[in-house]
Amino acid sequence: MPDASVRVLFLDLDGTLTDGVIGFSRDGDFRNFFVRDGLALEWARDLGVLPVVISGRMSLSGQARMHDLKLEHYLGVRNKVVVAEKVLAREGVGWEEAAMIGDDLPDVPLMKRVGWPIAVADAVPELLPFAKTVTVARAGAGAVREAVETILKRNGTWAKVLARYEVS
Repeated sequence: MPDASVRVLFLDLDGTLTDGVIGFSRDGDFRNFFVRDGLALEWARDLGVLPVVISGRMSLSGQARMHDLKLEHYLGVRNKVVVAEKVLAREGVGWEEAAMIGDDLPDVPLMKRVGWPIAVADAVPELLPFAKTVTVARAGAGAVREAVETILKRNGTWAKVLARYEVS
């Protein structure tokens, strides 16, 4: 875990927010998103952690889901680090205050820079040495929810989520 609170959370889309399966119909592509991951990202945003999705692949279904969640997103990106640098500069946030959740080799350059690199449970083995945390849950099945809960606990804001739902 990082020493600093997390202020920006970068996420990959396919294989992180989804189960990694891409389907196609004559109307376009489709993906499976886990509802609890989306809810957790809304909590993060509400509690001072800016979620930013950066994907190497353009996707109409991914774009629709990002609009549904009102998340900042960049799809069809070749260099995730360049996009992340612009976001951090705009927000006045250093790399040590950023986390990244990823699953595959294109995520390594960004994971090497953030203060808290997180891999989903079913990430490719080559990614794991770059992660400080590996989720128990698989991609598209609660990995993002698990990571966000851990970040909010580390930031000291998880109790606000529980209080919102009268859990504590």
